[in-house]
Amino acid sequence: MTKAAVFGSEGRMGRLLRQEAPERGFDITACYDISLAEPAGTLPSAVEVVFDFSTPSAFESLGALLVGSGAALVSGTTGLGPAERALLAAWAVDRPVFHSPNMSLGIHVLGRLVFEAARLLGDRADLEIVEVHHRGKVDSPSGTAQKLLESWSGGTGRQAVPVMGRSGRRGPRERDEVGVHSVRGGDVAGDHEVHILLEGERMLLGHRASGRRLFVLGALEAAAFVMERPPGLYGMEDMMEGRGG
Repeated sequence: MTKAAVFGSEGRMGRLLRQEAPERGFDITACYDISLAEPAGTLPSAVEVVFDFSTPSAFESLGALLVGSGAALVSGTTGLGPAERALLAAWAVDRPVFHSPNMSLGIHVLGRLVFEAARLLGDRADLEIVEVHHRGKVDSPSGTAQKLLESWSGGTGRQAVPVMGRSGRRGPRERDEVGVHSVRGGDVAGDHEVHILLEGERMLLGHRASGRRLFVLGALEAAAFVMERPPGLYGMEDMMEGRGG
């Protein structure tokens, strides 16, 4: 059994990961969460991988936990800014670090399809993104929606300009404008729709998560992948292409 720790252990994803991990060969030996009464302390030396499903504001505490350890890190925390991304890069100097705002294999494939559509259609098409999540999600737009936006920019070779919803008399749509619409409610694990609109026709690409378990299974697969790699920063592209190491 691989010794593991969970940072953000009492959240939805943390709890589900603790349930699934033993069936996939991971022994959860330490849990860390702001809601736990015990102080965070230090990471047990036997821990080989840390799973992080927390918040960007907790990254300072996560960094303190990693000090003195070479354990791999698998992070699915969303809503990261430049400061948190810089921390991931810094931690990757001493350990393999895997980060993805969405651990779904299907979402990765969706991103590849969006990239190809943008590359082939270029100026002929407009893009709109609609994402739906449960009422408790604290960040919007979703990290996945932002990754899809990056895929479109990569395919067109131009930086897309996101517009978070629309209201009022905005005037005609700008050339590189992309509307990103966030819907919140119920217990939706995560739905993403990509609308590609052309003259006289339109395409709809999408992905629906039937539950959070698929994200946990993706994180466990990511751990198995990244633990075999040298220090560095990895993502879904690397795992699905078998790159690194």
